[in-house]
Amino acid sequence: MRNKNFIHPATVFFLLWWLVAILSWIGNVYAWTGVKNIISTEALRWFLRYTEENLMSSPALYIVIIFFMSVGLFVHSGLGGVFWRIVKRERKLSGKEKKSIVASLLVAAAYFMVYALLAWGPWNIVRGVTGRYVDSPLHDGAFCILSIGIGVTSMVYGYTADHYRTDTDIVRGMSYMFSRFPSYIVSLFFAIQFMAAFKYSGLPIYFGMSDSSIDLMYWICCLAPLWAERDYPKYN
Repeated sequence: MRNKNFIHPATVFFLLWWLVAILSWIGNVYAWTGVKNIISTEALRWFLRYTEENLMSSPALYIVIIFFMSVGLFVHSGLGGVFWRIVKRERKLSGKEKKSIVASLLVAAAYFMVYALLAWGPWNIVRGVTGRYVDSPLHDGAFCILSIGIGVTSMVYGYTADHYRTDTDIVRGMSYMFSRFPSYIVSLFFAIQFMAAFKYSGLPIYFGMSDSSIDLMYWICCLAPLWAERDYPKYN
């Protein structure tokens, strides 16, 4: 059931931004250690200069976009629904669905076998300069590689199950999560800007927060609106 009494997450982070602004102003007036007033000309210049960079360099934005496209294909192609039925032991699979699952699993196995060979095999093509897997391009891009694997496997299932026939179907699958959670990107924008203001203000230092706790707070702020999004109406 959708609760219309909740404030949208984007509005929550907008209000939190102003809460940080007020706290930073008070902290600046009372000379709190390390606190900078973000309602100042210096802070205004900083935000105008780095707002775009804060957004585009956010690891959350990159991960969300890649995740949305791969999981969108997984759900839209029907592969996710088939796995869910297998787990729940619901309606039996048809012959075509069984063949499609086998085909997609074979492709997935081949894909990750190639990954394993590149990561730990005798060839040092995409490993680090020391030849180790850790800190290599394969290691740093593991999330992207995993997402591509999910997407390729889902496309194979979609084509073999006759759910997909053209490239337009694939693009629709990749955009499915964006239509399912249409305002999440807006909430993510405000969450990123709130965290940028919070860190710039110096309040984390004043409150004695560690780097790990700030990172945890960052990811909670970026991902929590995705859960809350289910309570809001979808747009056609």
